[in-house]
Amino acid sequence: MFRNGIYKIFYRDPLDSDGPYEDALAVMRDGKIIGSDRYGGVFTGEPRCALGLLETLKVQLNIPPGGELVTGYVAGSKGTSLDIVGRLDPQRDSQTTIVEIGGEPVEMVVNYLGPLPE
Repeated sequence: MFRNGIYKIFYRDPLDSDGPYEDALAVMRDGKIIGSDRYGGVFTGEPRCALGLLETLKVQLNIPPGGELVTGYVAGSKGTSLDIVGRLDPQRDSQTTIVEIGGEPVEMVVNYLGPLPE
């Protein structure tokens, strides 16, 4: 299981390896995750235990009206919700992986920043 704490997430279109990374912050507490990026995208969910060392991550991304993803997807006038699906190693403090957002690949770098304040 992932440690409780604060995580920094960088993401970009894996087909644009020269493109800049966007970023988001996430908080993991007691097996649940919540986070947001600077554009108003909010994601919530929980990692699911899987076979082996990797955990399946399936969270819901809520995109505000007119929001655009790094994949080029544009939310409608009412916004939308999409699933983020991928696999991560909860034992690593830093890792890079490919996740799917709405069925499209997105490169994601996850860094553990530290514990939650008490």
